[in-house]
Amino acid sequence: MSKSKPNVECYEGEWRRPVNMLQEQVVGGGHKSIHDDATAAAAGFRSGAPIHGTVHWSQLTPLLLKVFGAEWFEHGTISVSFKTIVSHLQPVKAFIEKPKTIMAANPPSPNNSGRQVMIWMEHADGRVVFDGTASLQNKNNGDGTTKITMVEKQLQRIKPVQGKLVFVPYPVGTKTLNVEEAQINWNKIIGTHLFPFTLEKKLEIITEWHPWFSKAHGKTSPWRRAILPPESLNEIMLYTIKEAKWPTITDDSSTRSGTTKHTKKRSPVGLFGGCEVKIHNGPCFVGENYYITRELIALGETPKTEFRWTKATMKDKSGKLIAEMTLQDMMLKNTVENYESLRDVANQSSNVPTLSSKL
Repeated sequence: MSKSKPNVECYEGEWRRPVNMLQEQVVGGGHKSIHDDATAAAAGFRSGAPIHGTVHWSQLTPLLLKVFGAEWFEHGTISVSFKTIVSHLQPVKAFIEKPKTIMAANPPSPNNSGRQVMIWMEHADGRVVFDGTASLQNKNNGDGTTKITMVEKQLQRIKPVQGKLVFVPYPVGTKTLNVEEAQINWNKIIGTHLFPFTLEKKLEIITEWHPWFSKAHGKTSPWRRAILPPESLNEIMLYTIKEAKWPTITDDSSTRSGTTKHTKKRSPVGLFGGCEVKIHNGPCFVGENYYITRELIALGETPKTEFRWTKATMKDKSGKLIAEMTLQDMMLKNTVENYESLRDVANQSSNVPTLSSKL
């Protein structure tokens, strides 16, 4: 039974202890990533370094299959807002709301609608790790209406920024100028910097293993080949981000342009605030080449962070839309020196001085 949502009829998974595989993640910017214990402690996370948030998606695998069946991997959505961190081997449990009709009925019910349901994860004490939604694409809620996803709700709640941000130099609507090529294979490190492990290593410790994900049994899937687990949907649309080419910022002292020498030396420590993947024409396969472009779709701030929302669009070699990911990257103000002074300068001028990391 859920402690945080005791009145919601739901299915629950097993208690799992996810592994932090990103202690050695390389992000540049003059510091290690938030997944490093010392960096996390310096940023104010006293309970340990956070695990990569979308790792928890794989823990939903049996629940997504129970509610939506295999079609979720072809046309599913998953959309979450992260609430509290999970550290290395900390026990957590996943939950999914029971729909009025069971999508995985065998044979399928003609009334199956793929309607959106709530998903969430809890610590042992009932604290929520993430709140979110899941559904099948292009399906309504049985009454002709559709519900907005968790991330769509977050986007609607963004308040206008007062003045200029320090870490996000681009206006909303800016798009990358190149196409990134991505592929996740069995024995190749997924991303030398961001994801320093292979898919086979990941599958050895994944919270919910499924034969469709494996090299030995992938041919038993409905698609006769191995598919990527839910957490790898984030990985494949993120690991090439260092190859993304954004328009040149004329101010060479911009801190987050992605093109200047200063950006590569110093930047704030970041973490995810929310993430959504919509699968349009899946599944996403192991060993398949995909092609990715990006667009900045929103920006804003909280008392402790500046943030940006970026949409990654992933297509196959024929140009067919496979999936989209909308990701909130939150940058911690307290991890750079003299943030308030930098903000004052940003508000007075289009020029933003070089940052000095505190970590």
